[in-house]
Amino acid sequence: MLKILDDFRKILDDIMLKAMHKRVVLYGYGYTGRFLKWYAMYYHSIAVDYVVSMDMSRGQAYDQEVFRKSLFHFHYKDVKDAIVWLAEPADKEVLDIMRDNGYIENKTYFDFYRAIYGEDIYWPDGNFNIDIKKRGKSGKRDIQFLEWLEWKYGCNFLTAIEGSDLEVAGKHGTAYRVTTQKEIFSILDKCHCIPNANDAIFDYGCGKGGAIVSFLDYGFSRTGGIEYEPFIYETLKENMEKLGLNDRVEMIYGDAGEVTEVLDKYNWFYFFNPFDSYIFEKCIESICNSYKRKMRKIHIISLEPFSHKYIEEKEIFRLTNQFTIETRQRVVDVFESYG
Repeated sequence: MLKILDDFRKILDDIMLKAMHKRVVLYGYGYTGRFLKWYAMYYHSIAVDYVVSMDMSRGQAYDQEVFRKSLFHFHYKDVKDAIVWLAEPADKEVLDIMRDNGYIENKTYFDFYRAIYGEDIYWPDGNFNIDIKKRGKSGKRDIQFLEWLEWKYGCNFLTAIEGSDLEVAGKHGTAYRVTTQKEIFSILDKCHCIPNANDAIFDYGCGKGGAIVSFLDYGFSRTGGIEYEPFIYETLKENMEKLGLNDRVEMIYGDAGEVTEVLDKYNWFYFFNPFDSYIFEKCIESICNSYKRKMRKIHIISLEPFSHKYIEEKEIFRLTNQFTIETRQRVVDVFESYG
């Protein structure tokens, strides 16, 4: 795990461990709520018993029913004796609900926003007037690894870049989106990945480096990536500099389809739909050539996969796993070399 995330984890752990052996009500089910639910189960095997959502327009939760805030009035299965985790900013309405139902701050209910961000829970206004190349996130902060790094160290990972804003990729490029620990850890777990000193992972179209941070946090000691858009590549370098990770990341600027001998240092390859089939197939050809130069066990992870038949036709890799990411319902293909 990355040391730069120790403070963030400690805050979460100190709160969550107080809920051991108790029922848990999660109040709020936006991105923060889903992250806290995942973190509690992933790191501590603490299950959320009830989810209260302020937004019922989406209907059902991903994997369980969602309650309205009136749940607290029902005297339902130990709700009165449960620990409440606030995954929304604690406004007057929320605090009144906690008080009226007998919950006590930092004893039977916990405000994660106050614990993580204090009173600084909204990004400054005016981001929409900033050029997309430097624009950060707007509105309410979420609680998750990369957003905390943006707040703590001034990084820029989360803001999406549409294909129309790319400068040089042209018809071969796709929009930039980030994947976080919540998604990547689940993927690597399903790959039964336990990184050792000989393992290294390469991110094709690595963008601003969000996935690279997650790979390092998961346990990879060596990572690399290539990015073709100059302004995104500059953001990548700035992010790694701010986090002190330069010496652990090989950052390459250029055309992903032209990378050759560099690949021989890696045995894991990651694609999150970074470009079209033309470039993707060139990258697969390069990975195959790398395998022929240096035979080793290779894994290819492809999110939102396409051209999978092209990979199998090379007769070097076989599809060994295919699944969806629970929180996004995105398909993931995992290929492994025969040798």
